[in-house]
Amino acid sequence: MKTVRKVLLYTAISLGTVLLALVISVFLFKDKILDRFIQEANKSLNTPVKIGKMDVSIFEKFPQLSIVFSDVYVEDSHPGKYPLLTAGKVSFQLNPIEVWSGVYTVKGLQIDDSETTLKIDANGKNNYTILKEDSAKSGTAGALKFELKDVGLKKAKVRYYDLPAKEELIFTSDYLEASISSAEDVYDISAKGQLTTEKISVDGSSYLEGKSFEVNSELVYYDLNRSLTIKPSTLQLKNSSFEVKGTYSWKKRNEIDLETTAKNTDIQSILSLLPESVNESVAKYQSNGEVYFSAKLKGEISKKRSPSFTVSFGFTDATIFHPDYKSRIEHATLTGSFASNDVVDPKQAVLVLKDISGTLNKEAFTGNFILHDFKDPEVICDFKGKVDAASVMEFYPVESIKNISGVLLADVSFEGKIELLKKKATAQRVSTLGTIELQDIRLEYGPEKILLQKVNGNLQFSNNDLALSNVSGKLGNSDFLLNGFFKNVITFLLFEDQPIGIETDLKSNYIDLDQLFAIGFGNSETGGKSDYAFSISRNINLNFNCDVRGLRYKRFYGRDLKGDLLVKNEMAVSRNFTCKSMGGEISLSGIVDAKNTKAIDVVSSFKLNGVHVDSVFYVFENFQQDFIEDKHLKGEAFADVTLEMALKPNLRLFPETLISDIAVVLKHGELNNFQPLQKVRKYIDDDGLNQLRFSDLKNDIHIENKTVYIPQMEVRTNVTSLKISGTHTFDQRIDYRIVTPLRKDKPTSLEEQQAVEVDASGQSKLYLKITGTTDDYRVAYDTEAVKKKIVSDLKKEVQELKDAFKNKGTQKKKELELEKDEYFDWP
Repeated sequence: MKTVRKVLLYTAISLGTVLLALVISVFLFKDKILDRFIQEANKSLNTPVKIGKMDVSIFEKFPQLSIVFSDVYVEDSHPGKYPLLTAGKVSFQLNPIEVWSGVYTVKGLQIDDSETTLKIDANGKNNYTILKEDSAKSGTAGALKFELKDVGLKKAKVRYYDLPAKEELIFTSDYLEASISSAEDVYDISAKGQLTTEKISVDGSSYLEGKSFEVNSELVYYDLNRSLTIKPSTLQLKNSSFEVKGTYSWKKRNEIDLETTAKNTDIQSILSLLPESVNESVAKYQSNGEVYFSAKLKGEISKKRSPSFTVSFGFTDATIFHPDYKSRIEHATLTGSFASNDVVDPKQAVLVLKDISGTLNKEAFTGNFILHDFKDPEVICDFKGKVDAASVMEFYPVESIKNISGVLLADVSFEGKIELLKKKATAQRVSTLGTIELQDIRLEYGPEKILLQKVNGNLQFSNNDLALSNVSGKLGNSDFLLNGFFKNVITFLLFEDQPIGIETDLKSNYIDLDQLFAIGFGNSETGGKSDYAFSISRNINLNFNCDVRGLRYKRFYGRDLKGDLLVKNEMAVSRNFTCKSMGGEISLSGIVDAKNTKAIDVVSSFKLNGVHVDSVFYVFENFQQDFIEDKHLKGEAFADVTLEMALKPNLRLFPETLISDIAVVLKHGELNNFQPLQKVRKYIDDDGLNQLRFSDLKNDIHIENKTVYIPQMEVRTNVTSLKISGTHTFDQRIDYRIVTPLRKDKPTSLEEQQAVEVDASGQSKLYLKITGTTDDYRVAYDTEAVKKKIVSDLKKEVQELKDAFKNKGTQKKKELELEKDEYFDWP
């Protein structure tokens, strides 16, 4: 035992002595070692090298001697100053015994925090020929030799650009270790570590972008033949394992023959190969059952030629599910393939998914999908099955759709080139056939949870059009029944900025227009409850025949609404719209022009037949004034109205744009407790002014320049007979003129006497005026001179305004513009 202890002690002392001797030697001869190493390296380098700090260490990779360079910059071989390599640290490992004898043979290499840029310019010249020709041939640099056994990389980034081949490759690695052994011109390389393919772009097409692999590979490099053989190696991608093998040679031309096969794979192995942006939404889906995948890349890589690429994949009797969701696809079968004779030419690519079958929550489905030419896609596909809507959402949820239920019975097929759908002349060459039956569909949509329910009916595809047969349901508070056609519907669904034509009959028991406007034009950030932002899409073409029993918009409620609605070119027109409302009947024709989204033009004409005046004032919220309100008025209005105006996007009026002619007859009229008439009492001296009842009242009123012009009209009441005229501005300034019989024997003052006129029958007439604002007005005598001037001037002004308005012919012009072609069309 003592002998063993002595041996161990002597051994430790010997090792310590040797270590001490090495440390002292390194310290004493550090500068000489570095100078000799640099001298030998410079003999073979063609490009400048800059080093921030140099050192020699015996502890870096004991027992090897390490020459350590910090802040390294190696310039490339292209003209100009561009880095080939930058590194935080480069460490060379050498045998210390050989170094003392003047032989510098690099046994190991460690590189930390590096970036390497390899480039082949447009003339085919590379930037990494940095060794002098003699050194490159011999593999030595004078007394400096490389016999690498150990190579390590930490936090490395490599960029490779091949301009003639249009290739760009970017790889990063947190750690990668390699061992190299050589015999003559053959190098056996074992590599293990982590590798991320940040970018693999060939002729503009990207592959395996952002994939992080665990690498365990065996490579054989033949220097004379300029070829690389990949022995069966393993790439681990997340939970997926791929076996890779093949060859790559480049002596005469670039040739590749590479195969990969997934081992013990599942659906996640296939999905993991998708780009991260796509894979993110499906990454958690799992499978049970037999899933297979294999791929092959073979051929020449050159300016003119690219290798072929084939993939085979599929599954048999598999179960596909998401661990967080209820639904699952069971007994799933799929045979898939992808093939291209030229990997960089998308026109030659073909994707086939055939014999698709399975059950989604016990409901069976089948399908097929074939895509030829990824640049100008031609698609052949079909689907048949009974689909439970809730099961679909429970298998693949859509965030904007909640609480869905109901069933779809689908039997549809599609065949044709997608590009043909973009033009009317070729769209019908695409075949879309089949039916979808909707059975009691219900769902809540969007953050405001818009309820669509009780949706039933039949959809039938005919090429690019869709026929609706008895499609009924409820959207919010509104119900609908549709029969008609959606034209160009496939194009509209597949492409941005494409038109759609809708020709249909609409029947409804009740439409809540407030709610529909909030859904269609409201601000989604506030749940649609803020002001509307009304617009008409230039891609929407509608031809509706409407039959609606009831409709509500703000305070308006209409019954038995019937008529047509034509929408085209961001304009809407109705020429025969009728409804019952406000105790009477309304018939309307009009144009809405929304081409200018900041100012929506409206031109309309309508008739009122027996509409209650107090209801009109109530529905229109007393026209935003409190001078004369619905509580003051009663009567039945019979009127012909023409108007032109511009609305803001929230459907509020630009007051200065309103122009209107109103030919009105008011029957059975009443004016109750109207404050200005209370002030007139002292001039007329009659208590009956509190409740005026009058016979038919007739007038032609004009509105323009934010002013209501009222020509003189005679009002025969239960109290007296009045003549009224005047103006009322939108900012509530009033100027009314009243002529009433003078009941006194004679005027009581000089001012009153100047406001009295005796007519041809001998009746004395008193002239009064009401001026000021609706909040601050006064009643005064109207003198003879003012009286005559105002009556004549007002009549003349109103007539001139009416004549100018009639001569504009705006409505007819717009209607003719829209009526040129009432049929749906697109370029």
